[in-house]
Amino acid sequence: MKKNLLIACSIIVSLYSFNIGAQSVYNDTDIDKHISKRSVEVYLEADFTGTPYKNKEFKNGTISKNGVVIARNIGLRYNASKDLFEVKKKSVLKDDQAKVLISNEIISINLENEKYIFLTPNENNSAQGYFIDSYSGEKASLYKKIKKVYIPEQKAYTSLASNVAAIYKEKVILYLYKKDGLIVELPNSKKNKIKAFGDNSKNIKVFIKDNKVNINKESGLIELIKYYNTL
Repeated sequence: MKKNLLIACSIIVSLYSFNIGAQSVYNDTDIDKHISKRSVEVYLEADFTGTPYKNKEFKNGTISKNGVVIARNIGLRYNASKDLFEVKKKSVLKDDQAKVLISNEIISINLENEKYIFLTPNENNSAQGYFIDSYSGEKASLYKKIKKVYIPEQKAYTSLASNVAAIYKEKVILYLYKKDGLIVELPNSKKNKIKAFGDNSKNIKVFIKDNKVNINKESGLIELIKYYNTL
């Protein structure tokens, strides 16, 4: 009897500990300053195919301010169409009860093993919005931007054809980010990617050839930027 009681108590404690670990942990007085009162947009999915979100499900993530964590296990979702984060402080809230996270350079997001940073325009570039920090180095980094482009419904020209439903299409853009704040969009062509490295283009070209690096892949670009940081 005592043994069964001990087992039951152990199970209850384990479940309690699991629930506590799954709950959002945050500093109310701080995180609230970064959550607007603006409600999220509600989409009628029957009106289009695809999704305006990178992932339409809210996932637990971490919010940091100047590198210091201010919220853990908090519900987050990136709206790639609007270039903003939606946040739910409590998991019991419905998706349409989420609020918009205020975009700020001092705030970074860690979600699904990816780090999001927010950039504002400066004297070196006009880039703005959330970027995924794919690789960070002393001299240069590789940033990635996920965009969801809305293409409206296309009506059929004849009775023999069918309407083409509206769709959200994903577009991935890679950027070379330098420590001086300059951000350069990396074009599709290999030649123009190499040009983005400026005065080091010759060394870059030799490195690519000698090491057979495929810079049309993200992994290849990371390898290249790691080398660039040694120059």
